[in-house]
Amino acid sequence: MTAQFHVASTDETLVSSFQQEFGLPRFIAKTMAAHGIESIQEAEAFLSPDLARDWRNPYEIPDMDRAADRLEEAVRSGQKILVFGDFDLDGISATTVLTRGLRALGANVTPLIPKRFEEGYGLTPAALERAKGYDPDLIVTVDCGISCKEEVEAIKADGIDVVITDHHEPGSTVPEGVPVADPKCDPKCESSILAGVGVALKMVQVLGGRLGKPHLWRDYTDFATLGTVADLMPLRGENRALVADGIEKMNKHPRPCIAALVGVCNVAGKPLSSTNLSFSLIPRLNAAGRMGIADLALELLMTDDFEAAQAKAAELDRVNDERRAIEADLAEEARAKADAIYDGQRALVVAGEGWHEGVKGIVASRLVNAFGVPSLLFTIEDGEARGSGRSVGQVNLFKAVESASDILTRFGGHGAAVGVTLPADKLPEFSERLCAYMDELPEDSFHPLIEIDSMVNLSELTIENVEELDRLAPFGQENLTPRYLARNVRLANCRAVGAGKNHLACTLTDGASSVDAIMFHCDGIDSLMACGSVVDAAFQVQIDEWRGRRTVKCMLDAIEPACPCPALRACLPSEDVDFIQELCEATQEMEETADCGCASERCRRREQWEEIARREPEALTGRLVEACIGKRALHPSQERALKCLAEGVNTLAVMGTGRGKSLIFQIHAARCALSQGKASILVYPLRALISDQEFHLNALFEQFGLRAAALTGETPSAQRSAVYEGLSNGGIDVVLTTPEYLACHADDVSACGRIGFMVVDEAHHMAQAGAGKRPAYDVLGAFARKLADPVVLAVTATAPTDVASYIVQSLGIQAVVRDEADRCNLAVDDHRSLRDKDSYLARIVASGEKTIVYVNSRMGSVDLTRHLRAMVPQVAMQVGFYNAGLSREERLRIERLFRENVLRVLVCTSAFGEGIDIPDVRHVVLYGMPFSEIEFNQMSGRAGRNGSDATVHLLFGSRDAASNRGVLNQGTPEHDAMAQIYRELRRMQREAAQGVAVGSSGAFVPVRGRESAAAGDGSRMEKDVVSVSTHDGDVFFTMTTDGLAHICTQRSPHFPITPDMCACGLAVFEELGLVRMRSCSCACDQRYEVHVCDFGGKVELGDSVRYREGMGEAEAFARFTEWVMRSPASALRDRIIRPILPDDMQGEGGRDVR
Repeated sequence: MTAQFHVASTDETLVSSFQQEFGLPRFIAKTMAAHGIESIQEAEAFLSPDLARDWRNPYEIPDMDRAADRLEEAVRSGQKILVFGDFDLDGISATTVLTRGLRALGANVTPLIPKRFEEGYGLTPAALERAKGYDPDLIVTVDCGISCKEEVEAIKADGIDVVITDHHEPGSTVPEGVPVADPKCDPKCESSILAGVGVALKMVQVLGGRLGKPHLWRDYTDFATLGTVADLMPLRGENRALVADGIEKMNKHPRPCIAALVGVCNVAGKPLSSTNLSFSLIPRLNAAGRMGIADLALELLMTDDFEAAQAKAAELDRVNDERRAIEADLAEEARAKADAIYDGQRALVVAGEGWHEGVKGIVASRLVNAFGVPSLLFTIEDGEARGSGRSVGQVNLFKAVESASDILTRFGGHGAAVGVTLPADKLPEFSERLCAYMDELPEDSFHPLIEIDSMVNLSELTIENVEELDRLAPFGQENLTPRYLARNVRLANCRAVGAGKNHLACTLTDGASSVDAIMFHCDGIDSLMACGSVVDAAFQVQIDEWRGRRTVKCMLDAIEPACPCPALRACLPSEDVDFIQELCEATQEMEETADCGCASERCRRREQWEEIARREPEALTGRLVEACIGKRALHPSQERALKCLAEGVNTLAVMGTGRGKSLIFQIHAARCALSQGKASILVYPLRALISDQEFHLNALFEQFGLRAAALTGETPSAQRSAVYEGLSNGGIDVVLTTPEYLACHADDVSACGRIGFMVVDEAHHMAQAGAGKRPAYDVLGAFARKLADPVVLAVTATAPTDVASYIVQSLGIQAVVRDEADRCNLAVDDHRSLRDKDSYLARIVASGEKTIVYVNSRMGSVDLTRHLRAMVPQVAMQVGFYNAGLSREERLRIERLFRENVLRVLVCTSAFGEGIDIPDVRHVVLYGMPFSEIEFNQMSGRAGRNGSDATVHLLFGSRDAASNRGVLNQGTPEHDAMAQIYRELRRMQREAAQGVAVGSSGAFVPVRGRESAAAGDGSRMEKDVVSVSTHDGDVFFTMTTDGLAHICTQRSPHFPITPDMCACGLAVFEELGLVRMRSCSCACDQRYEVHVCDFGGKVELGDSVRYREGMGEAEAFARFTEWVMRSPASALRDRIIRPILPDDMQGEGGRDVR
């Protein structure tokens, strides 16, 4: 049964004024507004109920004066008075109040409550016969009598006077000729909200005023509270003041009967409230009436002796247990009958012989909860069926029953609950007609509509905030216990509790905050316990106390798991939805894809743009900009930088994250290639940044017929040669590299003679050379001069004056472009080291706002995407992933779908970074930890590029840092690990040579293997060194990195070596000339043919570009980790939103360009 939630709309200005004026939490201030409080003055009165101020004049009740006159006369003359009540708690408490009050005033008074099953409700003949046995002179009714015209006439005929006090609606059978004190007899009477006990209390007030005890009535507000709360009367106005006073009295000075009842209810030591009264004292007092022995409850309330009260309270508790047992048995029997007859119909009618009258309504409610349709439960006796019914959702059950009134004996009630009596043989027809009526109603009518006072974040539910709810008490009708809704939270620690294991105990969590919760009589408990998706949870909230520990607990009313939205699929292109679905379901490991562009098409495009450069040189820049970013204009700083570069001026551009630094050098690199045939060098501080940049630059340059390539320590020698050749013959237009690579291969790179533009990205790293940390940066100035002084562009967001001066002097900078714009629209949500970041992320994703989630591996992006699609099914179709393992066409398609809002959430690696400009991203989530400050800034800078408010969420923590360190260590092992790998290679070389020496002259000779045994299993031989061969007189052995790693680890178990570490070692040793490797015909088996060279000298690992780059990445990560984990969120935000600008650079060699 799907619940519908209706969240109250409120005036936010009014809510803010309540917060400020009364110091209330937001959700409580919102609750007051939702409860209809419309001004500060109303709020002041509401928050301080006062019986002296709010209790209305009792004479406003019609006929109160005449009724009091007759009672006063009886008291003064000593006449016998009989107080005639009702068997529900309102009637019992009203009987108690008036009886006690009259006795305190000296009256001769006897109470009487009719027997439910033998005598029935009201002044029935059977009840009156018993009343006459007391020989009364006057009968005064409480909580009944307003419809007893004929009965009153009969009493009067017997010479007994009658006074009616009641609170029910008058009909056509109001008694005549007697005083009738009922506030509802006057539509304008504001005391019409009173329960029957409230009217009785007013009568005591009037009589006390006349007979010398004007404050007597204040002694009975505790009894009046019980009846008012039990009868579900509106808790506003004088009722609110009455109940507040009565609860205070019960808590501060409980009378013996109340104290005894508290003792059996297991609420001793806890303050009573209108809420817990409803499941502690009130059910036990009502149980007596339900079981037909209301006198027991009356006797308890009339008792002032504690021991006697304890005995009666214990008896009442036993009766309540009996009532619950009967209820449970009837519920089980009724459920079995319902299961047998229910076949999807929209109403349920269940009947049985001799079923207990007192619990029918409760059991009918159970059936409603179980089947989700209006349900009526009938007990059949002597051919008559008497039933109680409960409705669901917005179905008006009274009108439904009324549609079959022609076959009913009598019926009554309201939209949510009814009472029905009819001949038993008419039950089938009644059921059929009821279902036919229901079939005409819209389906939405049957969904439970849960009224919500306010949405709430779990972080708001602190003990201090929840305690403030007491200021809104007492709660009841028209001031209901507030109900709140937490959206897109998850259920954790779920367990079935209670004797029947039908109560759900759990924890609601959004990842950052968690609150304990319980749902009683939870239907579908098994499915909820297995629920992995986010849910919407509606609940009331309270402070729970257990063994001195106070915690917040949510009392759950409804839990609605999220589900896919069929309408969403209808709104999205089906072929795109299927494309994303197929990608997410694919299971193969992702491998990086290569550019497969057509050379002839590239040449054609290049020629077109070269023609534009020749014919319209002035328009070239504008045309390039439009091709890259569409109709959007460059901002002034970008224009100034491009103008300087066009004039051949070496430029330092200091611009903040996300301000388009990359676009400047991309446009000028394209200008150089197309108009001058010149190539460009882009120098990045970290090797890890280059692969993704290369892909995006090639994707951008494809339309111009230009190509980019990478040169790093990881570039194989054959590929390096191809890049050098491309630089020379014009096939390569841009090279992306590192300072370390240039330091070792400057001559190779510069030999082409075509380089006319050099870019140093994140140029603030140059200052590390001055501190002796990155000496490779020292060569950049000399490299520029070797290239015959190309135009130089240095870009950074971090250029304090000393750093800027170093850059200017090192690179011969002539102009400084300072972009002072900041990005104050970005907020930082700091949840570093969050334990349950999946739940927190799910809540962000469930908002439906455009979100990028960054992770650190390709399979990590796929796995998290699948997980999110399961956790947040309502937006699953709009959650995709992006990484370098996708084909070029797939990546471009995903970029388009994200830009066009077909995809709303993208789980990415750093591949989704520079070169992709999506302006309307509202959330960037750093789920994994970036590997550098550069990545941190670039990823964060994806948010809010259109100037709208956006948030960067920091969810990484110390575990992510450790994981990243492990990844870096795998790619660049420490010195000792490299030494261990080299030692094993040399040993393997010796064994291979020995094998050749003692073997035949054949090309391959098997050598040493390894054994591995499994417990309880035999042993098997796996070859670490598969074979040896000779080439040109040198011995090569064929091996796998898995085998080499196993040998190394087996020799030193305390120092494990992995295959990735071995692969790095082989590459570094080859670069240093320590080994030679040949391509292996078994490449599919990842085998290598290796020869370890004779080398008598000493080498430094740092002489390897690859190793030096890797160590630089590790050092940069260590510095970044220290900064990003220790800095406050405000410092991290400052780094994201604004650049660090130098002072005026005049006189420093660079002129400011403004």
